[in-house]
Amino acid sequence: MTSRHPRHGFLFACLLALSVCLGAQDTTVVLLRHAERQSLLDSNSLLSEAGLRRAQHLVPLLESFRPTVLYASDLERTQQTLAPVAARLGLKPLIRSKGGSEALAAEILRDQRGKTVLVCWHHDLMARLVRALGVKGPVPYLSFDSYDWLWIVHVPAKGEATLEERTQGLSAPAAGPVSQCRQHLLGGAKPVVLGLLEQGQAAEFRVGEVDAAEGRRQGEEVPIP
Repeated sequence: MTSRHPRHGFLFACLLALSVCLGAQDTTVVLLRHAERQSLLDSNSLLSEAGLRRAQHLVPLLESFRPTVLYASDLERTQQTLAPVAARLGLKPLIRSKGGSEALAAEILRDQRGKTVLVCWHHDLMARLVRALGVKGPVPYLSFDSYDWLWIVHVPAKGEATLEERTQGLSAPAAGPVSQCRQHLLGGAKPVVLGLLEQGQAAEFRVGEVDAAEGRRQGEEVPIP
């Protein structure tokens, strides 16, 4: 009877060591913005034709990360963006509130340790999510008309999280229409309300007074998610 005790103790020690090793694995979070949307003025806008094409073309790239968990916001355009890769992987995205970036980060750090997680989120909330995942270094600014990028957050078992920036390699930012908007904004002192709705491309959207003579802008930038 007593001869079994050492064996049980050894087995327990092995299981404990295994659990420690599994709990100490690094976590990778792949972040991307939803693809091009139909309208900047409709908060519930779906993907444009260009956005749907991007979602399809993203499949090989996103699949290469071998994610085991997918997250999208409660706005349908993020779910549309992940739908093709979710179908390929046989995974159902977990839906979380757009307003809960910090809560999402806490859930990933608590429940998805040691996994590769794919998150489709919103432009104006990406930096907040990255910070909540523990990144303390610089977070790059990305213009509203930019869709062709990925952020990869590496969360080690020990130490600080780091941010890696990559391009999707599908298209260059749509600079032409945005530049036209900027030129119009600088055309003189007058109230302006500008939004780019054509071809599902995003652009900077400002409401305010533009005084080109003094080079001064009055008003606030309105983020386009």
